[in-house]
Amino acid sequence: MIKGIGADLVERSRVAALLSKYGQKFLNKILSKDEIFHIGKCSNEDRLNFICSSFAAKEAFVKALGTGFRGIYPNQITYLKNDKGKPSLKIENPTNYSIHLSISNAGGYTLSFIVLEE
Repeated sequence: MIKGIGADLVERSRVAALLSKYGQKFLNKILSKDEIFHIGKCSNEDRLNFICSSFAAKEAFVKALGTGFRGIYPNQITYLKNDKGKPSLKIENPTNYSIHLSISNAGGYTLSFIVLEE
């Protein structure tokens, strides 16, 4: 049974500006420790792509929950991809939902869509 859906659209230039202005403070606020470790190994273009994908996925997730970031913070959610590139989320305090995630990056934007299933 579907319990919620969420979508988010991130403008890459806006994230790049925030990253330029706030640097590590911005990353610590929106990324988990595992994600910060991961982006340390990425090229600049892949790094921005990963940050945008992560943030869009987290925004879509809390929209699907219907709570926004109340009781959960972006750095408590980890964006992952398996060896074939399939995206997923790992939640610090797991929910009882299956999370179905799709992400697309094109034309300076990142789009994320989530379906929560019970």
